[in-house]
Amino acid sequence: MVELSAAEYPRRMLTPDQTVALVERVLNARYPQAACGFATGSLVRGDGTEGSDLDLVVLFDALPNARREALVFEGTPVETFIHDPETLAWTFRDEVQVGRCAFRTMVAQGRLVGPQPAIGRPLKRRALNSLAKGPGELDATRRDLLRYHVTDRLGDLRDPRPTEEFAALGVQLYDPIAELILRGAGRWAGNGKWIPRTLRAYDPALAERFIAAFEQLYVAKDPAPLIALAEDVLAPHGGLLFEGYESAWPRTNRIARRRRNKA
Repeated sequence: MVELSAAEYPRRMLTPDQTVALVERVLNARYPQAACGFATGSLVRGDGTEGSDLDLVVLFDALPNARREALVFEGTPVETFIHDPETLAWTFRDEVQVGRCAFRTMVAQGRLVGPQPAIGRPLKRRALNSLAKGPGELDATRRDLLRYHVTDRLGDLRDPRPTEEFAALGVQLYDPIAELILRGAGRWAGNGKWIPRTLRAYDPALAERFIAAFEQLYVAKDPAPLIALAEDVLAPHGGLLFEGYESAWPRTNRIARRRRNKA
């Protein structure tokens, strides 16, 4: 059977219950040996659009390795993240180290579906508990890397330069400034489209200032509000950092030279 592409299917809005029923069909057709799945995203929440896709964490009893797949099922784009309990536990631990919580959120907020939901319930409880707990303090190494990166880009923004370069500099500053705000407050960091939502949940006024500063840069070609915002965000973490900053690559990052034999 040849699967049609998303463009070849008539798109329709799915209700949350219709979406969950679709997930059951995805599991039966594509992952019949899976124990369960966590269906998540805007379609499951009920605030999706005709262009929304579906995120699905598929859980097996055991796998050689985790993997990710993208497919179109009955006209709906589906991104599947295929794990077993051990690979998902490793992913949860990795998220703590980087301060992000994408998989925790999918598991915690997702609708549990499939033939063996009991296998997924402990992971769901763990995800909910760790989301509430937060990632812990921002460590000094990561903090100083963010300070250095923001300081360096601010130097570029202050210099006279073609305004078409502002967009690139804004992209380079968007994530690290948001990460300093959120991780500095002991919160999970967002990324991409989740940054404004995550900032609003933390501090609505600061979120609006953040959004307005980048709009001024992109639309009005005025870097001043973003520079002022970045300096205020840096201040509680020690301010600008350039002179004296250093970091080292691992000693294993080398390819040994071949030694010539002496005649």
